[in-house]
Amino acid sequence: MVSEVSDVTERAGSRGRKTAAIGGVAALGVAIGTLVWLAPFDGGTDPAAAAPSPSVTFAESKDVPLAATLAADEVRGLFPTVSRAERAALLDGAGVTFTVVVDGETYELTTAAETFGDALAQAGIVVGWDDDIAIDLSAPPVEGAEVRIGRVTTGTVTEQVTTPHETEERNTGSLDLGKTRVVQEGADGVANVTSTVRYIDGVEVSRTQLLSAVVSDPVTEVVEVGTRKPVVVAAPATGGGDSGGGSDAGSGASSGGTASTSAEYTLAQFKRAGVVNWDGKKFTYYSQSVLPGGGLSIPGRHVNGDGYVADGDGYIVLAAPYGVAHGTVYSTPFGSSGKVYDTCATCSSSPLWLDVYIK
Repeated sequence: MVSEVSDVTERAGSRGRKTAAIGGVAALGVAIGTLVWLAPFDGGTDPAAAAPSPSVTFAESKDVPLAATLAADEVRGLFPTVSRAERAALLDGAGVTFTVVVDGETYELTTAAETFGDALAQAGIVVGWDDDIAIDLSAPPVEGAEVRIGRVTTGTVTEQVTTPHETEERNTGSLDLGKTRVVQEGADGVANVTSTVRYIDGVEVSRTQLLSAVVSDPVTEVVEVGTRKPVVVAAPATGGGDSGGGSDAGSGASSGGTASTSAEYTLAQFKRAGVVNWDGKKFTYYSQSVLPGGGLSIPGRHVNGDGYVADGDGYIVLAAPYGVAHGTVYSTPFGSSGKVYDTCATCSSSPLWLDVYIK
């Protein structure tokens, strides 16, 4: 048995498949997993300091006798080598087989390389500094392993990003319950955002914002919500005298009640607003105390309970633009339908502008 072993002075090449030999004598420590190289040893020279002869030749390890058969003075150095199972696979030409998935292709590699990195290099597969790979390239290849390599690229993009606007609701007594109107239109905010984007095999996997330049801020939309309860106004029961003293008062025409509707505005609210836009029509008012309208022919003319000048059938008296025939009936938000008895020289047709006669 070997009784003296010097320090390692030279490593064996190519995963221990070859062994050094001098003068036709060579040995491989197969039984103990070591590589042996030999030279005459006379006891006068430190074995650790001795260098291999330039005339070293190589022999297949399977042709070399066991180290156990050597005398101690014949041993120049012992070197670590591979396991018996791995050596047998390499000698049989099998190596280690694993799969590589890269650039849309799948490759099956059989290699005797010491590391995954060496195996990929020998196969001509380049791995970039930024590429995505889960294995340790310095690790030895593993039988049946799957190595996935993702090609990583980066780019810079600038996009226009919108910020949705908010909506604010405000209660108002100038609208009936359930009705709304927009008093300030909303607008989304806009910004130009520049980001760095990381791709693996052309697919975006992450994004980092670099800067954001605001083009416009969002504008809040303001909506008024009605809280007023509609008032139902009955049509006048009989024709009455004109509180304004109009010339057509007391004509004796009776009111049939066909003009009664639900009031959405009281006269006080109407006068406070000055203008009411409703159902596609524009309503303003004029007072009989300022414009008596004595020349108008209004059967049963009177002032109804809500303060509007009405005819005997309960229709509120209206003035309409040129081209609208007298006697035309329109719905109103003032508790009764209206009937045209006068022409308004300043009223427009689009939208239809109607002047309402009040007390």
